[in-house]
Amino acid sequence: MLGGVLAIAAAIGLVVLLLEAIRYRRWGSVRRWQPAVGLGLVALAALGCWLGQLPDLIPLALLLGGLVGVGLLGLSGCGRAGQGLVVLLLSLAAWQSLAIGSPSRIGIAEQHGMLFLWGCGLGMGLVGIPLLGVLAAAEALSLLMALGQGWSGIAAITWGSRLLEMGSQPDLPWQVLLPVGLAALSLVAGTVPLLTAAEDSPGLLSAVGHGVGWLVALALALALTRNGLYQDPFWALLYGAGVLLSWALLALENQTGRGIPAPGEPAHVSGPEALAGRVSVAEQQGRLLWRACVGLTLVGGGALLALRLGGSYGAALLGLGCLAFPSRWGAMAALFLSARPLLQNLLHQFNLQVAGIDLTQPYVSAALYLGMAAMALAALIHWLYGPDKPLQTGIALTLASLALPVGVGYFIHAQPQAAFLLGALTTALILAALQPILLQQEGRGAESLGIRGLGLAVLAILGSNLSRDWTVTGFHATRLERALVLAGVVGILALILLLWQGWSLWHSGRMRAPAR
Repeated sequence: MLGGVLAIAAAIGLVVLLLEAIRYRRWGSVRRWQPAVGLGLVALAALGCWLGQLPDLIPLALLLGGLVGVGLLGLSGCGRAGQGLVVLLLSLAAWQSLAIGSPSRIGIAEQHGMLFLWGCGLGMGLVGIPLLGVLAAAEALSLLMALGQGWSGIAAITWGSRLLEMGSQPDLPWQVLLPVGLAALSLVAGTVPLLTAAEDSPGLLSAVGHGVGWLVALALALALTRNGLYQDPFWALLYGAGVLLSWALLALENQTGRGIPAPGEPAHVSGPEALAGRVSVAEQQGRLLWRACVGLTLVGGGALLALRLGGSYGAALLGLGCLAFPSRWGAMAALFLSARPLLQNLLHQFNLQVAGIDLTQPYVSAALYLGMAAMALAALIHWLYGPDKPLQTGIALTLASLALPVGVGYFIHAQPQAAFLLGALTTALILAALQPILLQQEGRGAESLGIRGLGLAVLAILGSNLSRDWTVTGFHATRLERALVLAGVVGILALILLLWQGWSLWHSGRMRAPAR
């Protein structure tokens, strides 16, 4: 049964990968040298982990994840091919751990196995997130769906491993197998509408296709959970709720329209009201704001119910279901639902899973507001500099998302670090929903701005999970040691700024020099 589930999941991922590649037959629009920038960030992070004396497995996982991220960038022009690649790799990773582990459990449950998964997830993000601003809208969505597939699967496998550790060892390690199978079923659910209706089909025919896809995914999930793994069908129903949420978010996005026009431009509204010209800019903004609030309610309410009924494991399974039908809101929900279990896992590493985050402590509450302010500042920086310098802005924000949480953990402790991450994650979700409205922008710049914030939050949480040893070291460090570390960080930043400014001046002078 173990090999059968993983073989079927791998076959589904491979078939979707090949079909989508044949269907689109084009690569992503990134230039040849741009993936090297992401690999450079991965190499820099791996070097920092090695110099910081973290386990040797982490740099290797970062490098492997970076190579996967390059593959996802290349497949970003092929629709859901990146999701198929992620499902295939998750199946192979689970199969490899099964081959080297005991028959009664999967080796991913070991701490080193989870470190490897987190490192791979961080490596994928370090390649993909900085380059979101240079991709077309469809390619950016494809990349985000693939990253969400990988991060949701990692979150679910992480908590499945936690359940294996905390409970008795069953003959069938279903807690780790179930996420891989459900990730493959998300690909099946998204393929059914393509078989029943074309992209330009009427709304009713498209709705029927998506409804059939949801029913097929739910039926197969119930069969896998109840008849294949002999477990409570509640997990399949929770996953089915995620697929239904994905359908609702897709319908909500299709009603949003083209965006908000700038002041003085006509509002782009579909329907008879647009023909009559009776919809003003303010009315269009109000409608988009209302739909954004509805989307936030759906995502937040779904996360609340999943966490209350199924815990962190249930939230990750709900996130896998949200990736069934491609949409910007579905990607946002998947990123949020993968980040929340990973944040809870950070608390679990410090035995804070019961007590949680005590916001009455001054440092903790200050860190919460600092996380909110940091994400708002990141959005402002992206708005000011992202349209002109998307790559440089993405690199700077990515490095900051790794350094700030690690610094909070080292100089304060784990609870303020978790509060910082929670504030940043919540603010990123709100900005992702409201930013195109608040800034009165439309197009690639506005859409990638909010979504990138969620990606940065996931990167920060993964980096914090990997840097647990640094947090423990900082807790026991003396004031002199902390002062020396702070002075070293400030010196490195000053050196980088001076080199960057010098290169900018040299480059500008070279451009202005007259040709001979």
